[in-house]
Amino acid sequence: MNEGALARLELPAVRRLVAERTAFAPGRELAEALFPTADLREAERLQDETAAARDLLRKSPSSGLRGARDIRDALRRAKLGGALDPVQLIEVADTVRAAEHLFADVRPYPPLAARARFARPPTDVAAAIENAIGGTGEVLDRASARLGSLRANLRAAQARLQQRLDGLVRSPDLLRLLQDPIVTQRGGRYVVPVKAEHRAAVKGIVHDQSASGQTVFIEPLEIMEANNALREAELAERLEVDRILDELSRRIEKSGDDLDAMTTALGALDLILAKALYADALEATRPELNAEGILDLVDARHPLLVEQGSVVGVDVRLGGEFRVLVVTGPNTGGKTVTLKTIGLLTAMAACGLAIPADRGRVPVVRRIFADIGDEQSIAQSLSTFSSHLRNVVATLADAERGDLSLLDEVGAGTDPDEGAALAMAVLETLLERGVLVAATTHYPELKAFALNTPGVRNASMEFDSNTLRPTFRLHIGLPGASNAFAIAERLGLDKSVLARADTHLSELHRSLERTLLEAERQRTELSSALEEARVSAADAANATAGAQREADRVRDEAQRALRRARAEADELLLQARRALRQAEEARDRAAKRNLVDDARAALAEAETTRAAATAPQVAPLTVPIAIGSPVHVEGVAEPGTLLSIDDRGMADVAAGALRLRVPATQLRAAPESSETPIRSTRPVIQGSASSVPLQLDIRGARADEALEVLDRYLNDAAVAGIGRLRIIHGKGTGALRTAIRAALSGHPLVRAQEPAGPSEGGDGATIVTL
Repeated sequence: MNEGALARLELPAVRRLVAERTAFAPGRELAEALFPTADLREAERLQDETAAARDLLRKSPSSGLRGARDIRDALRRAKLGGALDPVQLIEVADTVRAAEHLFADVRPYPPLAARARFARPPTDVAAAIENAIGGTGEVLDRASARLGSLRANLRAAQARLQQRLDGLVRSPDLLRLLQDPIVTQRGGRYVVPVKAEHRAAVKGIVHDQSASGQTVFIEPLEIMEANNALREAELAERLEVDRILDELSRRIEKSGDDLDAMTTALGALDLILAKALYADALEATRPELNAEGILDLVDARHPLLVEQGSVVGVDVRLGGEFRVLVVTGPNTGGKTVTLKTIGLLTAMAACGLAIPADRGRVPVVRRIFADIGDEQSIAQSLSTFSSHLRNVVATLADAERGDLSLLDEVGAGTDPDEGAALAMAVLETLLERGVLVAATTHYPELKAFALNTPGVRNASMEFDSNTLRPTFRLHIGLPGASNAFAIAERLGLDKSVLARADTHLSELHRSLERTLLEAERQRTELSSALEEARVSAADAANATAGAQREADRVRDEAQRALRRARAEADELLLQARRALRQAEEARDRAAKRNLVDDARAALAEAETTRAAATAPQVAPLTVPIAIGSPVHVEGVAEPGTLLSIDDRGMADVAAGALRLRVPATQLRAAPESSETPIRSTRPVIQGSASSVPLQLDIRGARADEALEVLDRYLNDAAVAGIGRLRIIHGKGTGALRTAIRAALSGHPLVRAQEPAGPSEGGDGATIVTL
């Protein structure tokens, strides 16, 4: 990747903007060295990291480096055997804690966690430093037992010396000899200021004298011993402090590799978080990367213009049907900005940066060549043409398939005919090599070349003929007019000059300009019509969506009503089962016999109610049987009496001791009889046993689903009069078997259960007796 080309595309300015959002010197250095990768997988990995960092910051805005410091100099000093000062030690501890917190924050995000996978913050080192060094950099008494003892001795020596000094300066004999009744220090020793003429009267050591010579600073003999004791205590304390600092420095030296890896990981994560912050500032999106050389940007904005304020986005395509795009249009219309946007967004995507576009497919290219701007130099004897040509020569020397070339005003700066011919030759050569090319020009010959050459496509920057101003929008498919006369008129050029200039235009040029203007007018009209169609389509889509939402609402309400009905039926069924279990427990007592019959009737009614609740609603039925008439209920041997029929087609029937609620369609008229039927204490259910299988296979089902199916199966089997069943649940992990047998052991319809015999499935099945 050519650093000069990246500079022309203004990538260094983007690097600086990313670097401003870092919080750590190593991260800032990485941002300033940001460089596009030519490997698609690496680019995707970088994009994954940026996307994960944006997710992290959205969910936890406070995540970051939180007080990390650049400790690389301190680590180098420790590795060389040097001792770190308290401030450097605190910075190491703060950085370890920052890494500890950040690594915990990124753990749920695999792309970020991978950066810290091999970094292990030495928290024991941080704890040792925090125990020994205070927040302001002082070595604490608790740093060692010896230091605490030495400081206690030092304070005692200071107190003794202060007591001697206080008594000395208040002594009447000495007070008249002092310049001032104070105690001061010289060379670390406590002294008193004695008048020069009385220096012989005070026995002691002279340490200093004033600038005027009128005062000498003497250490009296009376305090010399106390001074010595204090100095010894201070020296011992300082030596212990130095020993502690050295010991902590050696611990850092031993953990140097871990601290280096931690610092590297922090720098990488700092850069990724800065990329995420920059993406949010630009309201950028993640690009869809490809290696096929396809570029398709929608509402793409130049990031530096976004930083400055309002900017008009461009829609641009390159690759696929055409690999060379020739952009024409007025001066100051945005052609150069379009080229820079294409190149810069391609480079940003390969750096792992999100791009300021509504959406975009971006190729990962091997190299970017850019000839943009005027690099003429008097010192190097370079004209505008020479500077452009030098970049073109470099491009033709190296550009191959997989590269991107951006050529601004290709062939300009020389004779128009020769410049146009040279430009066409350059574009043809790059097209043959398969290079992606975007070029700007004013040459009519290049517009015609793009119209007639496969693989080359025209594009034009829009110009508003009413306001005589560019709109900065790009349209692919048609060449654009230069509109030089219109722009000159807007800038105030005399109309007589413009009229004279028009007489010098060739008829071919006039014809081409008229054609282009007419094409632009038609394109504008078609664009307006298309926009109206889009609005109509959006309105229709909104109406359709509203209707769908209403349908979904009605369906949800119906489902909720059905669930409520089922829940009520299940509750009724549960109550009936409880009553039946209580009745069967008291079956041996004659007084409870009627309770058994009532419970069975309630169970039958609950079964019927549940079936009615879960069945689709039907229109009311009319049964040609009068209320009070004798009827037969399908499946019940004993005839009954029709009590009522509701508007939903459900009939209430009294059949002996039972009170049944069944669909009216199950009723048949029964002949009236004068004989009193013999009442059975237990109803006989007929005709349904053949419809209930003798075994239930629930292998592979979840426990909750299996228990619901089992409950319905036992009810159906009991109603059908079946006495022995086989439940096939399989062996597996045993979880389903355990749940089934636990449910059977407490079921009111089950008399006994046992594992199946070897010939019936062994422990993979259970035999049930109802």
